[in-house]
Amino acid sequence: MNRTARIACLAGAGTAPELMAEAALAIQAVARVHGLAVEEVHAPFGAVAVARAGQPFPAATRDAVLSADAVLLAGVEDPALAEVMAELDLRARVTRVRFGRQHDVAFVAPLEPDAGEWALEAAFGIAEGRKLRLAVAGDAGWQELADEVARAHEHVRVEALEPRVALPLAAFDAAHFDVVAVEERWAEPVIEIAAATGPARVAAHGLLAEHAPSLFMPSPEGGFALTWGPGSNRGEAAVARPESGGGVVNPSSMLLSASLAFEYGLGQPGAAATLAGAVSAALVDGPRTPDLLRRGLGATTREFTSRVLSGFQLSLRNAEFWAERA
Repeated sequence: MNRTARIACLAGAGTAPELMAEAALAIQAVARVHGLAVEEVHAPFGAVAVARAGQPFPAATRDAVLSADAVLLAGVEDPALAEVMAELDLRARVTRVRFGRQHDVAFVAPLEPDAGEWALEAAFGIAEGRKLRLAVAGDAGWQELADEVARAHEHVRVEALEPRVALPLAAFDAAHFDVVAVEERWAEPVIEIAAATGPARVAAHGLLAEHAPSLFMPSPEGGFALTWGPGSNRGEAAVARPESGGGVVNPSSMLLSASLAFEYGLGQPGAAATLAGAVSAALVDGPRTPDLLRRGLGATTREFTSRVLSGFQLSLRNAEFWAERA
């Protein structure tokens, strides 16, 4: 990256400002580690924008979004999310699910019925940057479309899975997967089950655009469930809102969404891996925020983030002391 990359940061009300503050801290820290120049443009959004400008998605915020390389959003439950999404030519959804210290699965699904081929191309592209393995989960028509796209990606090993096979694998052996291209109608159950299993799990979403900047956001409660597509209220959270503020909200999903912004928005997979790996390490061995405790006094949001930042030296893959080199 030879120029300054720009991330538009949109924070709604509730816990969103404190989550965005943690993400901003992590973005600049990982950028320094990797020698990157990243500018954050914090623009009013949702209820905050209504208080300041009288509307949830003012023109200045729209300009900030459209001129950015990536858009990072906190506050997925805010109705103004639909207005942001309407400005972007969003084609596919990528959901990253991490569990344990190292397990990392990328699920890719189309956002609209006519975006199937585009989503499959994106899935193959992601697989090419990882382990050259792609599972294709869906019915016969989806498998046929995947076969057509696969002709241009012969070096990627494709595993075709019917939904009746993919669902139990997602439930009981999610580590079997690396990248999964999921047919739209099966995306929610497959991703839901995978994100609900395994220790120290965290998930985040990226909505990939064909031309405009892509949009990245945490999952409600750090889990999976956001419902998009025909017949749904795009951007509406499908589970309860996260805890109220006070410095005790778990920032792991927000930090993972910042990692996705580096990888899929700025084209910096190394920086993304450093941040994502440190998040997983903190979930395994770091301080426990109240949502991760059955009893006792939990850590603050900033204490958790500080542990993530201090773990960069262990997750940075080009470091001489990277643990996996031993």
